[in-house]
Amino acid sequence: MHFFNSRTNLIIAGTCFVYLFSGCSKEPTTELNAAKAAIKAAQDVEADKYMAKNFQNLNNALAKAEEEIAVQKKSFFLTRKYKRITEMLKKTEELATEITKEAPKKKEEILTQVKENLGLVKGMLRETADDIKKSARKQDKAVIEELKGYLSEADSAAALANANFKAGEVLKASENLETVQMLINKITGTLKPKSEEEQM
Repeated sequence: MHFFNSRTNLIIAGTCFVYLFSGCSKEPTTELNAAKAAIKAAQDVEADKYMAKNFQNLNNALAKAEEEIAVQKKSFFLTRKYKRITEMLKKTEELATEITKEAPKKKEEILTQVKENLGLVKGMLRETADDIKKSARKQDKAVIEELKGYLSEADSAAALANANFKAGEVLKASENLETVQMLINKITGTLKPKSEEEQM
């Protein structure tokens, strides 16, 4: 009878041992699906556009977790370790949830800024055209023609910005306005009076 009890205890202990390791080696399917769903929710609010870097980091973290899962699945089941991967997936889900909340705010900020800049750009272009005209007598003719070319490009970029904004392409409009600013800076930089040191 004693032998029977000992053997029973041994079987129970062995079963618990296997169960313990099986628990540790359980693939984090639930956490993986939750992370994917959270990233999809972030994409649905256009986080991939308005928080592109953060969104890319989420995808990188997810890809890394999936790679680690694939590695563990190839190893012997008693040696599989998913704890770190599970924590990584939970963190990814948390960050995706935060980004889902922040993306609409970021979009609104960019929208407001672009709308404001579109209202200012006409005046900037008009002033720049006047500056070129006033400098025509002082500057070399070739330089003035070059500046007029920049101004023409800036006008086109401004028109494209306005068209993109009306079409709902806010980020493209923002990029167009950056081009306008860059071209205006080229013009004003050329027209800017040289300092005394430069003249010497």
